[in-house]
Amino acid sequence: MFPLKKILCPIDFSEHSLTALKIADEMAKTFHAELFLVNIVPPIHSVPSPPHPLVFDVLKYQDSLEAHSKKSLEDIAKNEVSSGIKVHRIVAIGDPSTEIIKIADENDVNLIVVATHGRTGLGHMIFGSVAEKIIRHASCPVLTKRVMSNIRE
Repeated sequence: MFPLKKILCPIDFSEHSLTALKIADEMAKTFHAELFLVNIVPPIHSVPSPPHPLVFDVLKYQDSLEAHSKKSLEDIAKNEVSSGIKVHRIVAIGDPSTEIIKIADENDVNLIVVATHGRTGLGHMIFGSVAEKIIRHASCPVLTKRVMSNIRE
């Protein structure tokens, strides 16, 4: 058995990701592993300002999204992770799959536990799959938990 010391679980605050967290938590308990909770905030793309300044501050909004993610990860770590597990909470800005893989590599993660939303067909084509991209490009094993989506296709 390979050493399982660091487990990464992407959290997007959906019920699907919390289902994956239950699995990651149980594995972290069993193997005395560290748990990395990761949330990726998508970048806010701004449009060029018109001659009159906009009232909406894009950078301030991006900062508030990041602060909210950090607070939410704190709450999840406190309420959903078993006591005694060393938890790392990481919030990054960017493309979810790219950032998750980068964080896993930078922290020498041994396993990524991720939920898939169970989309197929048109839904998969339109929304893509972060989990699929992680599976294809991660340098460590990836454990997926398929959670069926309520979206009809």
